[in-house]
Amino acid sequence: MSERVPSRGEVAQAAVWLGKHGVRVETPTRLLATRLGVRAGARPRAFLIRVALFLLAGIAGAVGYQCLQYLPGVRGVEMTESKVVYFLLCAFQWATWSAIRHRDRRAAAALGARALDRPRPPWRSLVNRWYLASVVVTFGGGAALGATMYFATEYRTYAWSWLGVLGLGAVVFAAIFAGVVRRPVIAQDRPSLAVDTVLRVDDLTLALPSMYSFPVLVDLVTTHRQPPGFAPWLAGYVVLAIALQVVGVLVSRRRRPALPAGDYGVPLPAQAGAR
Repeated sequence: MSERVPSRGEVAQAAVWLGKHGVRVETPTRLLATRLGVRAGARPRAFLIRVALFLLAGIAGAVGYQCLQYLPGVRGVEMTESKVVYFLLCAFQWATWSAIRHRDRRAAAALGARALDRPRPPWRSLVNRWYLASVVVTFGGGAALGATMYFATEYRTYAWSWLGVLGLGAVVFAAIFAGVVRRPVIAQDRPSLAVDTVLRVDDLTLALPSMYSFPVLVDLVTTHRQPPGFAPWLAGYVVLAIALQVVGVLVSRRRRPALPAGDYGVPLPAQAGAR
């Protein structure tokens, strides 16, 4: 049996998303329901299967990464214990993103020739300085800390094993970021064009670079495999990355424009004739 797109859950969650953005409808348009449902929290069976498969792949990746302990000169007990968390985070984030991308492709295909021909907005208009700072701190600051531990201490296995999983997170983040900013406009009218712009900003929040800073806390609170004296530096690194991300999200929400009046679907009975 073919998958129903959008599902009933996606239609309902799309209406909730629109309601939170000031538009009250009973049934969103098919385009908006297809794009908004999964983003708003709908979890159709296909999505759950996708997440489960990706998580299994993440576990397999973590096991494979641990097998590097059998290389000459490597002691497994010195590798970062946070590797499993990193692989699971990457798997879940990529599963969610792939489900969103799949829905967007379905929506674009359904539009066909009815799609508006509009240039996508420049990436600089989608992010603020706080967001960019969180990216720099998470990956640039993490790389600097890892390099310092590698060259200045004897804990080289810990340093490169942490840098490896942090690098994996950077690759996943970069792929999602590029996918968002390079995605063509998927809209058929002014209301769906406004939603498309909002979704770009929201999808960059999904990329959530600071998320890849906190797994290192596993080492700080459990195995303590980090070099002596580096616990305060690593903890401060996590706090700074997450704080910058939170401020960036708050600033982005404050600057989010209101959706214009237009056809977003079937209005609620009490709102008939209104926006």
